[in-house]
Amino acid sequence: MDFPFVKEALAQLFSKPSTNPYPFAPAPAKPNYRGRIIFHPEKCISCNMCERVCAGQAISHVSEPCEEGERITRRFYLGSCTFCAHCASFCTHGAIEMSDDYHMVADYYNAPSFEEGEKALIVEGTYIKKAPVKKAAPAAKPAAPAVAPEAPAPEAKATVAENKAEEPAAAPKPRDDGKPVQDPAKCVYCTLCARNCPVGALTVDRKEKTWVLNEDACIACGTCASACPKDAIIM
Repeated sequence: MDFPFVKEALAQLFSKPSTNPYPFAPAPAKPNYRGRIIFHPEKCISCNMCERVCAGQAISHVSEPCEEGERITRRFYLGSCTFCAHCASFCTHGAIEMSDDYHMVADYYNAPSFEEGEKALIVEGTYIKKAPVKKAAPAAKPAAPAVAPEAPAPEAKATVAENKAEEPAAAPKPRDDGKPVQDPAKCVYCTLCARNCPVGALTVDRKEKTWVLNEDACIACGTCASACPKDAIIM
């Protein structure tokens, strides 16, 4: 009886294996591999843009009031994640990044409970979102006594008008709280800033040429400034 594979089998017993001895020797991931999500809660500004762009609806958050403001826990469920990296791409502050870790196996059988077994598929972090500090209204200045101004000479009037025409309007300065400021000289009221605002804090009327910021809703994420094609928003 002929055994054509016996010779080959005996030869393979004394040769090196052609596969990697995983998991005894973990193999490195390929370049640009998108694996387990890494979340940096200290960088998160709660713009919720990651939740809006997540195709698998794998991102959620829970918030509760605290003395400092609001305690927020953001959760990434890797069981629903498609690892498209949209959340990391849209995060303007680098709070989300993709790692090359592919070890994501939930051990439901050996774990004492379902929740314990699923921990391998959950990435979460907690941070404090401080309440916005409202600036006090400036005190009203006392009214100056009414004094009839002297009528300037015709030549002086012309000189003052020419100087005003030559002096350009001063550019607005950034705010201390990091929220956006509009530069009317550059703004074309295209409404891109309002359409890209993740919290709807901007109202732009192209016809009336108005740009209004809801300071209570604004989270100073900088998305409006990034979307502005004319650099008319200063942060």
